[in-house]
Amino acid sequence: MDWRKIRKIDAHIHLLPQEVHDANPEAEGEFAFARAEEHVRLMDRYNIERAVIMPFNDPCLMSMAFSVRAVHANMRGMCAAYPGRYAAFADVDTANPAALSRAEAEAALAESCFRGVKLHPENSGMNADSEYNDGIAEAAASRGVPLAVHSYPPGSREADSATPCAPARLGRLLGRHAGLKRIVCHLGGFQWRDALELDACFDISAVLPDWAARYGLRETNRILREFGADRLLFATDWPCSRSLPPDGIYESYFEILNAMDFTESEAERIACGNAERLIFGK
Repeated sequence: MDWRKIRKIDAHIHLLPQEVHDANPEAEGEFAFARAEEHVRLMDRYNIERAVIMPFNDPCLMSMAFSVRAVHANMRGMCAAYPGRYAAFADVDTANPAALSRAEAEAALAESCFRGVKLHPENSGMNADSEYNDGIAEAAASRGVPLAVHSYPPGSREADSATPCAPARLGRLLGRHAGLKRIVCHLGGFQWRDALELDACFDISAVLPDWAARYGLRETNRILREFGADRLLFATDWPCSRSLPPDGIYESYFEILNAMDFTESEAERIACGNAERLIFGK
């Protein structure tokens, strides 16, 4: 079994709309790669059937109007440009009143290309367990779609359980919303032990190569097994990474996953089955 060849859904990527690229022609680094035409080529090369475009909770990154409504229009346009290849999660701008953020999320979720809502507590500066987020969670629950929450405490705060995206904070938010579909992005980073206790699914984006580098392949395999194949979603965070260049992300993921001891059935669930069930309702 080769992870390069099996059918996959990448449940967490980032793309920037053309208007943002046009306004920043000198841009360098990972965001210079964040173009749909580049990513579609990688999807075709690696049998990635679909991918989910995640927002940043920072409208300045995904629109030139700097509004969440403009972000949603741009995400809708990227999905429409490649029918059947992309879906999106709705954005949140915590500079807006909570009621407006809920209304914007509900308006986006009324459109078929939006399959969930994303919270990024580190980018927004809003603690994951803030009451502000309750309306967002309720909007997702009312539509039967997942709420995805970034959880990878950064750098010097990687062990700080008070950081805005710490798994402990996610637990308090999720505990207030029984029945909500939940995705914890990045497995809680190096606070993964706290994330284990959460009633959620987990995308393996960003953190997998970092775990492999710090813990080694055998321990990474053991940790993934603790989470369980039925709770894991293949995801990369492409083109973003704390440790890899954009053009090395997919190959690194496949090399690591090929070294894990998942059965063919487990690999199928992680690669696409869990995402089809949770995100696409199949």
